[in-house]
Amino acid sequence: MEGLNYFNELPEECVSAILSLTSPLDACRSSLVFSTFRSAMESDMVWDRFLPSDYFDMVSRSLTPFNFSSKKQLFQCLCNPLLIDGGKLSFNLEKSSGKKSYLLSARALSITWSSDPVYWCWVHMTESRFSEVAVLRTTNWLEIEGKIKTGMLSSNTKYGAYLVIKIRNGAYGLDSEKAELSVQVGDDHDQAWTGSTYLFGNPDRKNNVEHLRSSSTLIEVEQILREREDGWMEIELGEFFNGELGDVDQDVKMSFKEVKSYHLKGGLIVEGIEVRPKH
Repeated sequence: MEGLNYFNELPEECVSAILSLTSPLDACRSSLVFSTFRSAMESDMVWDRFLPSDYFDMVSRSLTPFNFSSKKQLFQCLCNPLLIDGGKLSFNLEKSSGKKSYLLSARALSITWSSDPVYWCWVHMTESRFSEVAVLRTTNWLEIEGKIKTGMLSSNTKYGAYLVIKIRNGAYGLDSEKAELSVQVGDDHDQAWTGSTYLFGNPDRKNNVEHLRSSSTLIEVEQILREREDGWMEIELGEFFNGELGDVDQDVKMSFKEVKSYHLKGGLIVEGIEVRPKH
């Protein structure tokens, strides 16, 4: 008990400095144990360390202005999806770590023939955080690509990239051939993943994805088409490690395509591609 009393007797500035060296999750847990920590948890010193260094830029790019009275309140606001860059990009912080996540809207992606209403249409869905999503009418060439800069992401963090979709009733052709998946950082082939998957669970086919590293290590992940908390579905396209802050800013290229079978396909709804920390 003497150790616990010692912590409660520490000056609040000292406690704030200690908490700022932990994570948001650990800091919140500590505040439940020590009374001095509860008071220090309101300090801007603590939450300034948990916020990304470019947080002001994110706030200025927000589609809708918002006010905050403290760094803690700002952190809490940024843990909820924030539409930026004219509503084409969604940004948020991971509550437990403060690391950055992004969801690139369908409008921010390169989707083959998406501007031709014969093949794709753009509609508003109340379930989406974006003003519109892409709906596949019919095509024999399904190709979706996205890019994000490594400098936009948190450093020293493993990330996963996920295609966020829904599948309409009456969808067809989406399980006629495996779709090809890939994620690559710049020209670094050590940071390249390729794989394949069926969108539909077919009783005669295995609904899985095979991720192949350049080192030829094969990793098999079953049931990669899974439901998200927001009601959408997601497919993991691959993963990569984002290195030190200050490293060369590179493009992370992510893709989903099925261009080999030439079968007609329809009924796919695309919200975007999410890039988030992977644990």
